[in-house]
Amino acid sequence: MKIRVLGCGGSFGSPLAWGRNGNIDIINLHNHRTRSSVLINNNHQNILIDTSPDLRDQLYKAKCTKIDAVLFTHEHSDHTAGLPDMRAMSLINKSIIPAYVSPDIHESMTSNYTYIFEGYKDYSPFMKLNTIQDRFNIGDTNVETFKHNHGIIDVQTYRINNFAYSTDIKNFYEKDIDKLKDLDLWIVGLLRYDSHPSHAGFEQILDYINYLKPKKTLFTHMTALLDYEDLLSKCPKNVEPAHDGLEIIL
Repeated sequence: MKIRVLGCGGSFGSPLAWGRNGNIDIINLHNHRTRSSVLINNNHQNILIDTSPDLRDQLYKAKCTKIDAVLFTHEHSDHTAGLPDMRAMSLINKSIIPAYVSPDIHESMTSNYTYIFEGYKDYSPFMKLNTIQDRFNIGDTNVETFKHNHGIIDVQTYRINNFAYSTDIKNFYEKDIDKLKDLDLWIVGLLRYDSHPSHAGFEQILDYINYLKPKKTLFTHMTALLDYEDLLSKCPKNVEPAHDGLEIIL
């Protein structure tokens, strides 16, 4: 299985805008982050998690011309606004691309993207919306999922084999964190060093890592308040910030 970090930036990306560099070294290209999404290649399938606003450019750089399925973590626009870019993938491959969402956001996704999922006037639908279960299959790939807290809403953690993805996390519910034991790779959201009403801070995420002990952990969804080298210097062994285009083979 190959994991490619398409983007690892927060909702603004990093840097924020011209001359608005936050705390990052603008010379270091690892600090140039597009909005968060990840591409998984498993069992000869390309599975995308989230469709960031930067998706077209991300897929171009990945030399990806086929998406077999899309998993959505939640409905915030920095994770969904690239949905129209799936139309090119559908046309290239003459396929209707399945998308998987939680029951909580099924209605809003259908409403916000009616022409994509149901068609509208001269537009034919090019994706099909499916409601996730705790366990489901995409071809030969088994997917496990559960909710975690993101402030006033919930977000889906996804696990495929010994890889898991938990972006935009504030807290786990009950003993759900135990579903992430024995991981080879965990990609987890870290917005900034200090805590945020909807995001856990650095120390809290490290507590999760120390409890789970994944073989490798990568941070994603990082703002321009987090400089790559500065954050790396604070990380324990086998923990590091991701960067756009990073590929891991498991």
